[in-house]
Amino acid sequence: MPRPERIVRGPLKKASFGRRVRRRLGRMWTEYTLSRRKVRYRRNLRGPVDKVAAFIFGCQRSGTNMMLAAFDRSLDVDKFAESDPRAFRYSRILGEEVQKKLIAKSNAKCVLFKPICDSHRAIELLALHPRSKGVWIYRHYHDVANSAVEYWDRQTKTWIEDLLDGGGDWGVSQWNREKVTEECLAEVRKACSDGLSQHDAAALFWYMRNRTFFEQGLERNRDIILTRYEEFVTDPEREFERLCKFLQLRFDPGMVRKVFTGSIRKRPCPPLGERVDRLCQGMLDRLDAVRRQGN
Repeated sequence: MPRPERIVRGPLKKASFGRRVRRRLGRMWTEYTLSRRKVRYRRNLRGPVDKVAAFIFGCQRSGTNMMLAAFDRSLDVDKFAESDPRAFRYSRILGEEVQKKLIAKSNAKCVLFKPICDSHRAIELLALHPRSKGVWIYRHYHDVANSAVEYWDRQTKTWIEDLLDGGGDWGVSQWNREKVTEECLAEVRKACSDGLSQHDAAALFWYMRNRTFFEQGLERNRDIILTRYEEFVTDPEREFERLCKFLQLRFDPGMVRKVFTGSIRKRPCPPLGERVDRLCQGMLDRLDAVRRQGN
C-alpha cells in the first residue's frame, strides 16, 4: 500500500501536452505579474506593517485551493500552499520556528498558510501566533466523495481500511490517523459494517476531518470563521467580503473573478451506504447550524 506522502492519483483524463504547457505558462505569468504588483504596492506603504498570521483549514477536495487563490489576489497577502517547500514537507506544515521566520520575513499584512493535512491541529497552530485567524471551509460530502475518488481512485478506501485495522507507521504523513478518537473509530466502523465502497470511504474521510472542527471546540472559537463552499462560489462577492472583513483585509471584487460554480453537483454521487449517508448528513447539519448562527 502506498504511503500517503506518495500520493497515487486516479485515472484522470489528461489534457494534451500542448494545452498543459500553455496552462503552466499562463499560471507562471499570472504569478509573476501579481508578485510584481505586490512589490510595487508595498514599496509605497508608510510605517511598519501590522501583520497577522492566518490559516485555511478543512477537508481535502473542499475548495481550499480556490479560496487560497482568491486570497492571494489581495496585494496585502502572502500565501504558502501545502506544496510550498518553504513552509511544508510532504504537505505537513513545518514547525513554529519556520512559520515565525516566514512571517517575519514577509512585508504583507496577512501571511496565509494552508495546512490542510493539519486541520486537526488548528487550535495548536492558532495558539502559536498572537491575533492569528483561521478559515474553515466545508462542502457537501457527495461532491467531496466524487472529487476524491476521481483524484485518488481507491486510495482513500485503503486508508480507511488500514486505519480500522490498526495499521502501521506511515512516517511523516501520519496526519490521517492523528487525534482520531476511539469514539470516532467506533462510529466509522459501525457505518461501514455493511460494506465499504470507494465513495463510502471518501465520505467517511470527509466526516472524520470535519468532526475535528467540533472536537477542537472551534464552533466556540472567535478566531475561526466557518464558510460553506457552495455559498462561496454562488455568491462570491458577499461571502468573500465577509471573510476579508474577518481577516481585516480590504475586499476587491477582482479577488473572486475566477471563482466558478461548475463543481457543484457536477455529477450524481453513487448511492452511499445508509449508515454512511446518515452519519455524514448529521455532520453536514451540524456544520450548517453553526454557519447559520453567524460563525
